[in-house]
Amino acid sequence: MTTTDRDDTADSKPSFRDTVTAGLVQKALEPVLRAVRDEVASARREVSERASGAKNGLVLTGVAVAFALTTLIALAGFAVALLAIVLPLWAATGITFAVFAIVTAVLLLVGIRGIRRGIPPVPKDTLRSARDRVTNRDERAA
Repeated sequence: MTTTDRDDTADSKPSFRDTVTAGLVQKALEPVLRAVRDEVASARREVSERASGAKNGLVLTGVAVAFALTTLIALAGFAVALLAIVLPLWAATGITFAVFAIVTAVLLLVGIRGIRRGIPPVPKDTLRSARDRVTNRDERAA
């Protein structure tokens, strides 16, 4: 019969060697786990910032749509009526339409730019820093 460091009974305690090994493994993994937690926290912050930018872009796009509708209804009639005093009705209508279309297009472009800035919400900065950290660690180990 061979002897082992511990008994196979249910109430046996881990051997000293097992306890020391577990402690060493835990100490070795602690910096890695801390680094992973830090990177996950950084990624969360970055995704949150990007999502906030996308939200602002969506809000601006919604404002552009609302602006287009309300100005078309409320202000168009007034502008056409004022221009119709000095110009033919068709010219007054065309000028009013062009002005409203330009304002709407500018707001829409600004809104779409904000959406593109935040989508996809990938934490690029965090990924880059993690890659750099791993590369630097590999270079130091070599």
